Amino acid sequence: MVSFGNPKYSNSDVIFLPPSSSIISRSNRQLSADLLIPLDIIKFSRFAKRLLKTEKFDIVHVEEPYVGAFVIHDKKVTTFHDTSYGDIKTLLRNEKNFASLKRIGFYFFLGFLLELICLFSSARVITPSRQIARELVKFYKTPPEKVRIIRSGVNLPVMVTPTDKKEAKKKLNLPTGKLLILTASQHIPRKRIDTLLKAILILQRRGVQGYQVVICGDGPIKPLLVNMSKAFGLSGIVKFTGWLPRNELELHYKAADIFVLTSEYEAGPIALLEAMSFGDAVVCSKIEGIPSLMCDGIDGLLFPVGDYVSLSKHLETLIRNATMLRELSISARRFAEKFDWRSVARDTVLVYNWLMHTE
Repeated sequence: MVSFGNPKYSNSDVIFLPPSSSIISRSNRQLSADLLIPLDIIKFSRFAKRLLKTEKFDIVHVEEPYVGAFVIHDKKVTTFHDTSYGDIKTLLRNEKNFASLKRIGFYFFLGFLLELICLFSSARVITPSRQIARELVKFYKTPPEKVRIIRSGVNLPVMVTPTDKKEAKKKLNLPTGKLLILTASQHIPRKRIDTLLKAILILQRRGVQGYQVVICGDGPIKPLLVNMSKAFGLSGIVKFTGWLPRNELELHYKAADIFVLTSEYEAGPIALLEAMSFGDAVVCSKIEGIPSLMCDGIDGLLFPVGDYVSLSKHLETLIRNATMLRELSISARRFAEKFDWRSVARDTVLVYNWLMHTE
C-alpha cells in the first residue's frame, strides 16, 4: 500500500510519502498549502509509476480518486466514497465562508477532472452507496455495468458491557453518572454538526439534565462550531476534543451511551458503524447509504436532515428512558455485526477474481 503520511511509519507492506501540501490535512490550512496539492498528486503518480514498473501487481486498487487519477494499470479498481458533484451540492446549500469557497473551487475545477480521469482509467468502480452509484452513472456517465456496490465494513470489538462504559468514562475523566452523547467526524458543512448544538440548546432550555456531549474531530468550520457553542452557553456541557489517536477514539466509543450522526450527505459512514459496534445507541439523520438500511425505532432513531427539534426529542427520550436506551444499544451491536469486514473482503475479492479472468 502507498499513501501520504509520515515516512517513519513505513514498513514492508506500507509506504508513506511525505506530503508537501494540505492534501491529507483535516483542519483548515493556508491557501499556499492548498495550492501545492497538484504537486503532491504528481509526486504520488510518479512514485506509483516507478513502483508498477519494478513490481508485478495483478490488481491495482485506488482508494482515493483525486490522488490516484494518473495511476495507470489495465486492471485498476477505484473506490468512490463520495463525489465532487455531491460535495458541491451540500456546500452550496450551507453558509459560505472562505474555507467552503476553497473547497468548492477545488471540487469544481480540479476534483471533477481528476474523478473523470480516474473513472476512465478504471476497469471497475466500487462505491458503498446506491446514491453515489447513481451520481457516477447519471452525472459522470459511467457505464452501470462498471459500478459495483460494496458496503463499508467494521472491525467488531469484544461486546461492551455497562461496567466497561463506566470504566471508560473514568479513564477519560468524564462523569460516570451522566450519559455521554458522542459524535465524531470531520468538521465540514455536510456533517451538519450545528444541528446537534441546536438540539442541545433546546434540551438546556427544557431543563433536561444528566448528560455530557463530546464532539471529536477537526476541520475548516471548527471555529464556527466552537463559537456557536459559546454563544449558546454550552461550553460547560459540550467538549471539543480535536482529532484523536485511534486508541483514544475507541475509548470514546466505549464510553459513549448515545452516538449522533447529523450528516446530510454520506456514502458509508464508518464512524456510525464503529459506534454501533461498541453498543452505542444511535440517533441518525435520514440519509442514503448505511442509515437507509436502519429500521427506525429498532436499529436506532432517525430524524430529517437539519431537524434539530426532532433530534432534541429523540435525545430527550433516550436520556429519560433507560429501557429504550438499553434496547437500542443491543440492537446497534446486532446491526453492526452485519457489516463485518470479512464480508466486505469477500465481495471485493469477487471483483478482483472477475478482473483476473477477463482479457
